[in-house]
Amino acid sequence: MMLKILTKFFIIITFILVCGCSNNSESENNNIVMDDTKEIMRDIIGNNAYLYYKNYNDAVNFYHNTMGFKNVFEFPDFAIIFQTSPTTFITVVNDNGRGMHSADEPKTIAIALLTDQIDAWYEYAVSQNMDIRNPPKPLGDSPHNGFLVTDPGGYILEFEYFAPHPENSKLIPLLEVSENIYLDIGQQSSRPTELGFKGSIYWLYHKDAKEAADFYSNVMGLKMIVEQPFSDIYTSSRTGYIGLVLDGRGIHPASHDKAVNVGFMTTNAQAWFDHLKNEPSFKLRTEELFNESGEDGTVLIDIVIGYDPDNYYIEIDEFLDVEANKAIRAALSQ
Repeated sequence: MMLKILTKFFIIITFILVCGCSNNSESENNNIVMDDTKEIMRDIIGNNAYLYYKNYNDAVNFYHNTMGFKNVFEFPDFAIIFQTSPTTFITVVNDNGRGMHSADEPKTIAIALLTDQIDAWYEYAVSQNMDIRNPPKPLGDSPHNGFLVTDPGGYILEFEYFAPHPENSKLIPLLEVSENIYLDIGQQSSRPTELGFKGSIYWLYHKDAKEAADFYSNVMGLKMIVEQPFSDIYTSSRTGYIGLVLDGRGIHPASHDKAVNVGFMTTNAQAWFDHLKNEPSFKLRTEELFNESGEDGTVLIDIVIGYDPDNYYIEIDEFLDVEANKAIRAALSQ
């Protein structure tokens, strides 16, 4: 990933030098170069959602043992990052006063787990006595179907299948090349080994649809690929998607406070910080790049932290090349 980024960057630098030798359309060319440079340095290699729990052990048991997700990073007794698909993750956070949010705040997010095994997943969910909110309906002519599960902390998981359908014409090719993530070899879990997920959609709920669309497309650089009557879906990482839901049309109403951090993983947090620091629609929480360290003082993560236009807490994480990050970097193919 980084090699590709650097290659493109050097091409742009060469283009700048060539343009510098000519006075023809100098201003126009410089604008093109700057826009292209921003696009190249705004890389997203993973998506994450940080969820907050009063009963941390119950949540860990649910995601690790019942859902069968692999633990790829851990701050002991505080947070565990679980991998849900090739480039998507859910982080279980202990609501012990150390994190950004309280589990008492509105759970204004839903996470769709994308699969073409809806019936088998439903049978498994029933066998595990999961809190099933809505059972699946026959697909019929619908572009998608699935069912909802409420996790131990009250967050909504949507097990969802997207069918071949004109509405999904840009999404289906991406899902077809997405490999399933199955139960990790040696992991103790009741999840059947043949069940997997191919991606995730992180559904977000904003009061102002245009403001949200402008931010995620123009500032974050995401591309809309599905337009639904009640929401739009944007590409993010290779198997991760952001869904912007019209207020009053989805599972949740928009809310100012929300018990979630929306996470993006990158190879260059500093470039993201430089890009966002002058963006009026993004409110930075720190005046410089933030660093998260381990118990021994080793810097583990470079982080951009701030707020989107509707107060979603955004963090953009670069997991540095250190031993403690070996598992999560491997999960991200770094």
